[in-house]
Amino acid sequence: MLRARLFLAMVALSCGLPAWAQSTALSSDTDYSRAGARDLPVTCKPGDVQPFAGKTMAEVFGDAWPVTPTPVTSSTPVEVISSGRVVPPRGLEGQFGIAVIAVLVGADGAAIASEAICATSAPYSIAAKRALRTAAYKPATADGAAVTSVIAVPVVFRAGRGSGSRDQRDGDGD
Repeated sequence: MLRARLFLAMVALSCGLPAWAQSTALSSDTDYSRAGARDLPVTCKPGDVQPFAGKTMAEVFGDAWPVTPTPVTSSTPVEVISSGRVVPPRGLEGQFGIAVIAVLVGADGAAIASEAICATSAPYSIAAKRALRTAAYKPATADGAAVTSVIAVPVVFRAGRGSGSRDQRDGDGD
């Protein structure tokens, strides 16, 4: 049976990512709890569907994402605790694909809004957003207090069973 796997860990550059990921700071590798990170541009793999090309994450979520007061001496990013089941898009079962979903998480740990910021194909975005809509999150903190922040979650779709590895990101996904 073909299954999609959801990888909820943020991918570090030291994990053997392909050359394109090592040369560009992708949105999925960004800690949005850091001061100033909200004003970084949305960045995706070349060739991805990019509905927010040229925009910052602050522009993606607008006034729904309040600015954390500065200066902040310590912060922690949002974490995904658990998520819903990922179902691949109809007609794309068994095909490799990635969608990066930016989720605005409130200080209470609930998802406020989500937007697909990058995807190998638009249908993957819909399936990934559905899985993250009801996920449980640990909110970001600023100086020990929970704050509203964003997490960019890469959702990887692929065929087969087993734990797999991140090495499949080395392919071009097409």
